[in-house]
Amino acid sequence: FQDRGDPDQKRAVNINTIGEVPDSSWFTNRIGAREMSVEEIATGPNLSGPPADGQWKVIGRPGAGVTPKFMIEDRKGSRFIFKFDPMEYPEIASGAEIISSKFFHAFGYNVAETYIVSFTKDRLEIASGATFTTDTGVTLEIDQVDVDHWMSNAPVGPGGVYRALASKIIPGEAVGGFRFFGTRPDDPNDIFPHEHRRELRGYRVISAWLNHDDSRALNTYDSFGEEDGRRFIKHYLLDFGSALGSASIGPNEPRGGNEYLFEGGLVWKSALTLGIWHRPWLTADIPAIPSIGNFAAEHFLPQNWKPEYPNVAMDHMDAADAFWAARIIDKFSEKLIAAVVDEAQFSDPRAVVYVNEVLRKRSNKAVNHWITQTNPLDEFALIGRGGSVVLEWENAAVRVGVATDAGSYGVRWSTFDNRTSSEFQISDQEVGTTRIGVPVNAWGSPDAFGYRYLRAHIFTHHADFQWWKEPVIVTVRDKGAGGVDIVGIDHPREYPSLNSR
Repeated sequence: FQDRGDPDQKRAVNINTIGEVPDSSWFTNRIGAREMSVEEIATGPNLSGPPADGQWKVIGRPGAGVTPKFMIEDRKGSRFIFKFDPMEYPEIASGAEIISSKFFHAFGYNVAETYIVSFTKDRLEIASGATFTTDTGVTLEIDQVDVDHWMSNAPVGPGGVYRALASKIIPGEAVGGFRFFGTRPDDPNDIFPHEHRRELRGYRVISAWLNHDDSRALNTYDSFGEEDGRRFIKHYLLDFGSALGSASIGPNEPRGGNEYLFEGGLVWKSALTLGIWHRPWLTADIPAIPSIGNFAAEHFLPQNWKPEYPNVAMDHMDAADAFWAARIIDKFSEKLIAAVVDEAQFSDPRAVVYVNEVLRKRSNKAVNHWITQTNPLDEFALIGRGGSVVLEWENAAVRVGVATDAGSYGVRWSTFDNRTSSEFQISDQEVGTTRIGVPVNAWGSPDAFGYRYLRAHIFTHHADFQWWKEPVIVTVRDKGAGGVDIVGIDHPREYPSLNSR
């Protein structure tokens, strides 16, 4: 029954001319734009530190969500929400949230600071006048019985030590969450419909990798605050306790990531075939390790992955959006993945090994699939200047090992008039390498700044990927004494077939 947003499957509208997402209150380019160290990725958003030593005052209890939790304030005045794992599945939700938040942060999204903390109950004291609201809407003062109840299903280690996920309160004034379609009517900076933002469309690719199936508006957060003298709304992703193999209050159901919460068609398919047709992911071989839940790579098909509820922005994702996201996931090496998994502080070494293995396998599947759904040329560069300029590129599918070297590339050269946005075809060439000289007669007429432009339509010929014949369009600018640069990269948006999505 949800709003499906703009029915027009247009190109993402918030990208720049080379197909990238500029830094904004939604997204900050990190690993996709520069090299990140192991330490930087492992630290993630955690720049201010965990709760300070000493006593922690219990000051309230958030009402949203299913995880047992309450809010504390440390001696420095910093506030955190403490969340607890379920008794029979220690470390499952806290581990999933730590791992996912660091990956989403490195990817470029805004997330809260999250820490693993260990403590005994005597470090907690109830703040004077602290209250909470019951499920029936009644406001009551917090007493020790309430705190004991909220912690009653939390695992307790030797010496009465509890493990909690401490999520730091996001600075600024809370102004709700955001939807995955439309814009906020109260935010003058929110000018792009959310279903047409590339980072929200590509959110599907990384969510599938991490099996973050609870990726809905309920788990977003908008904060009105000030940075560098400017006041604006900043947009966050929250609550990754239902990721990997976790459903926050226990293991995720095998259905998680494979079907929507309500999907009658598959139920009828199973019923009408009297059970002959069965869901293949029900037979996934998952070790019985309480801290990992239902997390596997065996039956993971990136194109078939689904969140709990339909997501409008994800449904608008085109092949160019997916290519953008897959290239970023490919930046996470085995070493970087291992560093993030270590931050979850799993006590069972088997969990560490298994989660690393599944993340690597799912990453390979996601990258290999989505990189091949469009003409996968990238890393464009220009060598030389004046009358001797060479255009170079890479084939991302070859680089990641999912395709062999393409036999050849076709390049169609056109002049481009920046004043009228018109182009005129000059010539066609075929090359067997990923570089080609720029024809001197391909430059268009100078614009008002004296700059000239040309376009290269590059077709990739590969027997296994016929749809790569749709060209990547590269626009080049000649600034005279200022040299040459690439000012436009446009990948094909259409999927090779309806089934490829």
